[in-house]
Amino acid sequence: MFEQMFENVRRKSPLVHNITNYVTVNDCANMLLACGASPIMADDPDDAVEITSICGGLNINIGTLN
Repeated sequence: MFEQMFENVRRKSPLVHNITNYVTVNDCANMLLACGASPIMADDPDDAVEITSICGGLNINIGTLN
């Protein structure tokens, strides 16, 4: 099951929008890269509509949301 899921991510290489805290930003980016996805780490509310329109996924970590 997981093998198929990872193969699907590698094949599609989605751009994933990450709204995360500054403590985990590097770990989240590296995890997505290791899985075959492309991370974008943007947290400016003014960019949300444009970024959402081009992304294939969203990761939200609200541990220390600004």
